[in-house]
Order: sequence, then C-alpha cells, then structure tokens
Amino acid sequence: MSASPRDQAAGLRQWASLQRRHQADDSAQEAPLPATPAAPAAEAPVVNARPARRRTVLMVVGLPGRGPRYVERVKARLGQWAALGRRWAGAPDDWDVRLVMPDDPALPRLTREHARWALWVESNADAFTDTYRTLRQLAQNGGPRRLLALHEPHLPRAGLLDNLHDAARCYVGVKLLILAQ
Repeated sequence: MSASPRDQAAGLRQWASLQRRHQADDSAQEAPLPATPAAPAAEAPVVNARPARRRTVLMVVGLPGRGPRYVERVKARLGQWAALGRRWAGAPDDWDVRLVMPDDPALPRLTREHARWALWVESNADAFTDTYRTLRQLAQNGGPRRLLALHEPHLPRAGLLDNLHDAARCYVGVKLLILAQ
C-alpha cells in the first residue's frame, strides 16, 4: 500500500525541517532543542540560533564620565590598536567595557572579581596630573595594582608615558603596562 501524495509531502517537509535543525545545531554547537509539541511541519519555525559571543570584560578608569559615549571612546581606541596589528586588541565589540570611577566604593570588590584593568591616558597638557591623581585614588581605595595604559597608539613612550610608568611604580605601587611604539 503506497502513501498518498499529501502524506509524502508532509513527510518530506518534516524531514527537511529536521535536517535544518540538525545543521543549525551543528553550526551553533549547542545542545539539541527540547522536544516541542506535535505540530504540522510546515508551521514549525526554523531556529538559526547562534551562541552569544563571549566578550572579555575590561574595567577602565580615568575617563571623566561613565556614559555610553565614553565606552565608545574606549572601543575606538582599541580599534586603533587592532588596526596597527595588535592582536590582543581584537575587534572592539569583543570587549565588554565597564567604566569605573577611582573613588567607587565597590572598587575593592571589582578588583577581586575582574582581572583586566586599563587606565585611560589623555595626551593633553594636564594628562600627567590627571592620570597621576587617578592612580593615587585607585591605590587609596583598594583598586587594581596592575593596569594597561590605554593611550593614543602613536604617543611616544619618552615623556608622558615613561613619567607615568615611573611615578606609578615608585610612588603608588602600581604596575602600568605601556604599549608604545
């Protein structure tokens, strides 16, 4: 006894839907979807779920504010480093940038919870004074003792960056990682 054309078409739709689900599962490397209530195969939606990309948390101090535009400034700076071939910078959207004030009462807890910290360094006339003040506040308030200096990529090491590095080490007890050309 042969199946009617309608039964064959329904079976083919069901088979194709199952194949799409398996392909989505394989490409997303996720656990199989839970069983759904029986429904006609033509009405079952195809889910092409991709796993959420895990972003690296980067805690940043030294910016004058905490709004989204400051987060974008940090991501733009990371993008500049990436454009220069610094693989560690990755894509700006690979980072979960979180801005912290150096006098935040939660600073000791945040320091324990997060490993990656950066210090924003401007290149204006007040950069040394402002950045050194931030470093002192971090030290006084239980902040991190190791930070990446996040500065303009072409800022020379001689001068501002070397002076900040030495002052951080000698007077505040902070190790400042400087990546300059």
